[in-house]
Amino acid sequence: MERVVGGSAVINMKLSGDAKSLNQMIVVGYGTQKKANITGAVASYNAKDIQDRPLARADQALVGQMAGVQVKETTGVPGKAFSVQVRGSGSITAGNEPLYVIDGFPLSPASPNGTGAFTTGNPLDNINANDIESIQVLKDASAAAIYGSRAANGVVLITTKQGKSGKPRLSLNVYAGNSEASRRLNLLTPQQWVDRAVEMINTAWVGSGPGRTADQTSDQRRQILGLAPGQVNTLLMIDDRWVEPGHPGLNYIDWQDATFRQGLNQNYQLSANGGNEFARYYISGNYAKQKGIVNGLDYTSYSARANIEVTPSKSLKFGLNITPTYSISNDPGVEGIAKVMQGLNFSPVQEDTMGLYANSFNNGQYKWGTSANSPTAILQYNIGQTRRFRTLSSIYAEYRILDGLTLRSTLNLDNTDNNLKNYTPYTITGPLTSRLTAPNVGTSGSFNSFRKQTFVNENTLSYNKTIHQLHAISAVAGASYNSDKLDNESISSLNGYTSSVITTLNAASAVIGSTTETKDVLLSYFGRVQYSYDNKYLLSGSIRRDGSSRFGANTKWGWFPSASAGWRASDEKFLKDVSWLNDLKLRVSWGQSGNYNIGDYSSLPLLAASNYSFNSTPAYGQAPGGIINPDLSWEKSQTWDLGFDITVLDSRVTAAFDYYNKLNTNLLLNVPIPANTGFATYLNNAGQVRNKGWEIEVNTRNLTGKLQWTTSLNISHNTNKVVALAGGQNQIFVPSLYDVPHSILKVGAPVYSINVVKQIGILTQADIDHNVPLFGSETVGDPKYLDANKDGTIDANDRVIVGHPSPDYTWGITNTFHYKRFDLSVLVQGQNGGSIYSLLGRAIDRTGQDYTANVLATYTKQGKYYSTFGRIVNTDWLYSSNYFRVRDITLGYDLGKTLNTGVISHARLYATAENWFGKDKYYGGFNPEAANTDLSGSTQFPEAGDYGSLPLPRSIIVGLNLTF
Repeated sequence: MERVVGGSAVINMKLSGDAKSLNQMIVVGYGTQKKANITGAVASYNAKDIQDRPLARADQALVGQMAGVQVKETTGVPGKAFSVQVRGSGSITAGNEPLYVIDGFPLSPASPNGTGAFTTGNPLDNINANDIESIQVLKDASAAAIYGSRAANGVVLITTKQGKSGKPRLSLNVYAGNSEASRRLNLLTPQQWVDRAVEMINTAWVGSGPGRTADQTSDQRRQILGLAPGQVNTLLMIDDRWVEPGHPGLNYIDWQDATFRQGLNQNYQLSANGGNEFARYYISGNYAKQKGIVNGLDYTSYSARANIEVTPSKSLKFGLNITPTYSISNDPGVEGIAKVMQGLNFSPVQEDTMGLYANSFNNGQYKWGTSANSPTAILQYNIGQTRRFRTLSSIYAEYRILDGLTLRSTLNLDNTDNNLKNYTPYTITGPLTSRLTAPNVGTSGSFNSFRKQTFVNENTLSYNKTIHQLHAISAVAGASYNSDKLDNESISSLNGYTSSVITTLNAASAVIGSTTETKDVLLSYFGRVQYSYDNKYLLSGSIRRDGSSRFGANTKWGWFPSASAGWRASDEKFLKDVSWLNDLKLRVSWGQSGNYNIGDYSSLPLLAASNYSFNSTPAYGQAPGGIINPDLSWEKSQTWDLGFDITVLDSRVTAAFDYYNKLNTNLLLNVPIPANTGFATYLNNAGQVRNKGWEIEVNTRNLTGKLQWTTSLNISHNTNKVVALAGGQNQIFVPSLYDVPHSILKVGAPVYSINVVKQIGILTQADIDHNVPLFGSETVGDPKYLDANKDGTIDANDRVIVGHPSPDYTWGITNTFHYKRFDLSVLVQGQNGGSIYSLLGRAIDRTGQDYTANVLATYTKQGKYYSTFGRIVNTDWLYSSNYFRVRDITLGYDLGKTLNTGVISHARLYATAENWFGKDKYYGGFNPEAANTDLSGSTQFPEAGDYGSLPLPRSIIVGLNLTF
C-alpha cells in the first residue's frame, strides 16, 4: 500500500481482517483442516463475539447461527439445557441429540427423557460460554463418521480458549440486568370469570327441572331444592356477592401477576492468558446468578477453567485442561402437569380472608372455586433444589516422531455429582380436612443423587506432508477406550413426617430407597486420509470400527465408513478470467454413522422381581425380565450430500448450499411378539426413517465505508417421514397417558404425526335437523367434527393426521453494523411449518369444562360456554408452532481512549435486549417449543409435550468488557 504523506505529520492507520477466510483452520474430528479444503458438510461458528453478548449457556450461542442445526429453547427455567437437532429426527426411541466433543474429549451422549428433561444432565451443563473459542458442527455422515457409533445425530465440536505467547492479558467481563415473562396467557379476568360462571350456573339451573328460571334468586332456589338456610348448591346457585357492588368479602386475583416477578441476571468473569515459547496458559473464573421470572425460581453457578500447555522441546508438548464447576438450582415445581404453571387456571375469585393462600394452611377452598392448592403457597414453601458439582479434565502429551509424523495420547475424565432434594409440607397439600385431622401425614420428601463418570483414553498417530507444493496428504489413525459409569441413589419418605419443621428425611415417619448402577464400554479403531492436488482436487475417506458392550453377543462390532470429494472449479483455466468469481468449490459425500443411545444392558438376560404366593404366604424371587436378543445392534444412518461453496464480488458475498438425503435404518424399536413368550415386546432392529432437505448459508458485506454492515443468513428445509416399521406394520398408535392416543407412527408420514379428530365448524340447528354425525350428546353451538370414516357417528375412529411436530423450515438472520466506535447486532430467528398438540391448551380451553377453573378469554370455538358432551381428542388444541423471535439486539460502544490509562488496552460498554420482540400463534401456552410432560407414559415411545410451560424471559442487560 502506498500513500502520499504530503504535509501530514501524523497518519492514522487501521488494520482490518481479511474477509477471505478460506485459509482459516477448522476443527474436524481428530485434527484440523483448511476451511477451503473441507469436502463434508461442516457448519462453523466463530465464537469471538460470544463475550459481546450475555450468554447464560454454551448451547444458547448456537441459536439461529447455522443452517441445519435446530436449537430449541424448550423451557424458561434458568440453567436448563437447550435441545439441539441436526438435520431432523432420525430415531424414534434412541434420541436425536448430537455428540458433543470439547477440546477433543467426546462426552457421554445424552437425550431428553419422556418429559423433555435431561435426567442425568446435558453435556453442556455448567460449561461457561465465555471460555469458548469456536464451534463446528459436523452435519453429514462423511464428516461425522470418524466418531462412528455415536454420530448419527451429528457432532458438535467445541474448542475453548488457549493461552497465547506474549504479554499477559487480563480480561474482565461483567453484565447485569432485569428480566420478565415475555408473554402472558389471555385468561378470563375475574369479572369475565364471574360472567361465565353466572351463565353456566343459570343454564344448569333452568335445565334441572320444570318451572325453573334464570331470574330466580338464591333464596328461591334454596327453597325449591329443600336446602337449609345458609346451605348452597354451587352447581345450581351463584355466589350472591358476585352481583353486589364492590363484591364484599371477595378477593379478585390475577394469578399470573401473583406468580410472575421481575428477574435479575448477573455474571462476572475474570480471565487471564499469556505465555512464552515454552509455556502458555488460559485461566478463568466465573460467577453467575439468575433470579427467575417466577417466585422461588433461581439458578447460581460457579466455574473455573485452566488450560495449560508446556513445550519443553521442539518435539514434545504436554497439556492440561481442567474445568471444575458448581451450580445450585431452585425450582419449587414450576413446569408440567399438576405444577404451578398448569395451575394458572386456578379460580380468580377467592375469599378475601384467604389472601393468596386459598386451600392452604388453615384456609379452606372457595366454594365456587377449584380444589387445587394455592400456587403462591406452593412457590413459597415447596423445596426443589438441585446441587451439581462437575469436573471436566483432560491431560495430553504430543510427540513429534519425524517431520510431519506426530503421536498424541490423551486421558479424559468427566465427573458429575448431582443431588436433588424435594420437600413439600402438608400445609400446602390436600383438602383442609386432611390438614386439620392428620397434620404431617401429607408432608413428603425425597433425596435423589447420581454420580456420572465418563473416562476416555485416545491415542492417535497423525501424518501431514506436502510434496512438491502440489500433493497435500493428511492422515490419522487411532484407538480409543471409552467407559461411562452411572450410580443412582434414591430415598423418599413414607407415611408423612413426624415434624414439618425439619425438611430433611431424618424427620420422615419412614423411608424407602433404592440404588442402581450401570456401566458401558466402547472400544474403537479409526482412520482417515485426506488428499488434495494443487488445492483443486480434494479427496477424503475415513473408517471406524466400534465395539460396544450395549449390543448383542453376535453384533458387538460395527463398521462406519465414509468418503467425500471436492473440486475447486474456480481454479480451472476456463473460470480464471471470471472477474466476479473469487472461489467456487463443488462437494459430494457419502457416509454411515450410528446411534447407540439405549440402556446399558438391553441385550443381556436381566432378572426382574417376581413374587408368588404359597397358601397365602408370599415368596419373593426373580425371573427373566425380557427376551434376549443376541443380534441387537446399532441404528445406522446413511447420508448422501451434494453441495457447493461460492465466494463472489471481491469476497463480499460468500454462500454455501447443501442438499442431503439421510436414511436411518435398523431402528432400535420394541417389536411386538407372541404373548405365549410371556412378554409383549422385545428390543430389535427394525424400521426406517428418512430425512431429506436443503440448506443455505449466505454471508455478505453490504457496506464497507465508515458505516459497515454485514449480514449472515441461514435457512434450512427438512422433510421427515417413516419409511418402514417393525414386522411390516403400516402404523403404530403412540400411547397416551392422559387420553385416547393423539400421535401416530405411520409409513409415509412424519415421525410422531398428530392424529386427532378434525373440527370443521360449529353445529347449527340445520345440522341437527339433517342428522349430521354427533359426538355423544352434542347440541346446537357445540363443535362440528369431520366424520372421516363415514360411519355416521363421531368417535376416536375418525382421527386423521392433521400436522407434525417438526418444522419444515428453520432460519436465522444476523445483521451487524459498525460506525466509528459504535456497533449494533440484531439476531432474528424462527421456524415455519410445524404444529404443537397442547395438553396445556386442553387444560385451559376444552369443551365440557365446568365454570370453577379459569379458561382462555378467547373461549369462542364452541359458540357457547355451556357444554355437557365432554370432549374428544381434536383440533381444538392443535396450534401452529410457527414463530419468529428477535433473539438479540446488542448495542455496543468502544470506550477507546476514554479509559486508556496505560493499563486498560480495550474497553467496551454494551446493552442487550433479549427475546423482547416476537410473534407466534400458540395461544394455548407460553412457548411453542415447550417440553415438560411425558405424554405417552411409555419408554418405548418417548413423547414430550406441553402441559404447563414457563414463558421465555425477555431481558434488558448492560455489560462491560475490559482488557488489561
